[in-house]
Amino acid sequence: MTEASFSNFFNRPFGLNVKVPERTLKQAGDTLQNTAGGVLTPLTDYLEDNEKVFTGEVAKEINKIFSYCFNIGAKMQAEDVKVNGKTPNFDTKF
Repeated sequence: MTEASFSNFFNRPFGLNVKVPERTLKQAGDTLQNTAGGVLTPLTDYLEDNEKVFTGEVAKEINKIFSYCFNIGAKMQAEDVKVNGKTPNFDTKF
């Protein structure tokens, strides 16, 4: 191999001179967009539907309802003691 043919051999583009049709590029872009959208759309829908869970509003509601139940139970027990008297304590040791 002469010097001129040797340098031409390595200076030729290899595989990079392939023209890809515009339609193929568009289809590849659409496929990528649909694939990414297919994965992300249900996730974003789920996060939007359950936004109150992730912001802590549901936990606040649960704590508020729990405190309501506790306070109502304590007041009912206090009224029960007023009406019926203290609960009897039985001595089980003989």
